[in-house]
Amino acid sequence: MVIEKGAVVAGRYRLLEEVGSGAMGVVWKAKDERLGRIVAVKRLLVRYALAEGLSEETRRRAMREARIAARLQHRNAIAMFDVVEHEGDPCLIMEFLPSRSLSAVLAERGTLTPEEVAEIGAQVAAALAAAHAVGIAHRDVKPGNILLADNGTVKITDFGISRALDDGTATTATSMLAGTPAYLAPEIARGGDPTRASDVFSLGSTLYHALEGRPPFGTSTNPLALLHKVAAGNVPPPRNAGPLEPTLMSLMRTEPTERPTMEQAATALAVPTAPSGIPVLTVPAAAAAAKPAATTAFAPAKSTPTPPPIVPTAVPTPSAAVPRQPADTAPKSNRNLLIVAIVAVLVLVGTVVVILTNKDPGGGEGNNAGVGGDPGTNQEQPQDPSDQPSEEPSEEPSTETSAQNTGPSPADGTIGYSEAGQFVINYYGDVGNAAGRWAMLSPHAQALFGGQQAFNEYWAAYTNISSANAIGVTENGDGSLNVPVDVTYDRADGSVTEHRILRVTRVGGQLVIDSDAK
Repeated sequence: MVIEKGAVVAGRYRLLEEVGSGAMGVVWKAKDERLGRIVAVKRLLVRYALAEGLSEETRRRAMREARIAARLQHRNAIAMFDVVEHEGDPCLIMEFLPSRSLSAVLAERGTLTPEEVAEIGAQVAAALAAAHAVGIAHRDVKPGNILLADNGTVKITDFGISRALDDGTATTATSMLAGTPAYLAPEIARGGDPTRASDVFSLGSTLYHALEGRPPFGTSTNPLALLHKVAAGNVPPPRNAGPLEPTLMSLMRTEPTERPTMEQAATALAVPTAPSGIPVLTVPAAAAAAKPAATTAFAPAKSTPTPPPIVPTAVPTPSAAVPRQPADTAPKSNRNLLIVAIVAVLVLVGTVVVILTNKDPGGGEGNNAGVGGDPGTNQEQPQDPSDQPSEEPSEEPSTETSAQNTGPSPADGTIGYSEAGQFVINYYGDVGNAAGRWAMLSPHAQALFGGQQAFNEYWAAYTNISSANAIGVTENGDGSLNVPVDVTYDRADGSVTEHRILRVTRVGGQLVIDSDAK
């Protein structure tokens, strides 16, 4: 039975306007009259398409999977508040996000830039990684289930057909093919069960569509012909992906075991590791597990700070090769031991001289100047600081914990690690100085905000911003630096701390941030 505007669902949710519909049901904007908040109500229309014997089982499955989806709480996933029944149909009560679906945006624009696609993919992958961590596979990742808010937030919705991977009761007699064929993984089209790896492939197919204007296997209206193409797994190389192509194609490898995990995909899409700001993901997951993290493209986003060096030797960065020591040069440790031995002998000789000179043959006063000491003391002091060996660096390491880094010092045309770290700390340091912070962004970073007015509106939503731990800086091949930082965002309704990685470079001689700087 069709429900209309003004109807009240479950005696609590008053329908305000219809905002979308699909094969599984209709979505309404509604008001929760008990709590006074706006929500989304999705009525699953399952009983009209199935025989009566299967309707009840399908309703039970929808109710069970909605409760499973409520496990997930992530900033990039639409929250599930409740599941109720209305006239025999399950209704999902969800977070309402003023937004447009990615499918609607693609219908209007055709394609998106690689930068936009990487940003969308990173946020969606982060939510799916969190879902996978609690045993949930989405099973229907597609442009229609990705919502783009005006403030740049991306959220994935419709976990209503997902199931817990560890819940054996989720398999039903309906034998329904969950998911949209154009974005399915090959193993699903061949009759396999949904897994985390199949979500990875579907995300890759969705991002491929955003770049190319069509899914990787086309949009045939014949579902069997389309499934045949999907099962073959032959993805045509994208034409518009640019440097994003290796990452994109790694998500859509035919063999599930060769795809990265969703967490690895999120990291690769969020961390700018190529000069253009587009991440590159080239190492299969199986190979990545067998190699040190520093040599793979799946390194975690968070970096462990390198402690200050104990001896005054250069500390190589992760991307730098360890220099080979010349064969004709003695090891530094041997030289240090030799110097220490020589100085020890000199100190011993000096001590003997002090003792002898302090014993005056005539019984008079000894020489209170000592050997190289201050007048009036017997404290032995070296005449030249260079005469005394030191195991400490000549320059004390910085005590600034929020921007402490090891690495090259600033030179002509280069960026110092500490300089870049402090620059990022300063960027997040004064939310009220919008004009000054806007000037700290490159034209590319400014474009990601959509203009200065959008920049001002975005930050106006926060009462305060603070940052710390700008450590673990790494260098790109073009001389720019990747600066990790922990940012705390304060709003009227609470605070949240997120780990960000910003790319810092020079434009026109000025230090700027050249990546997403939200």
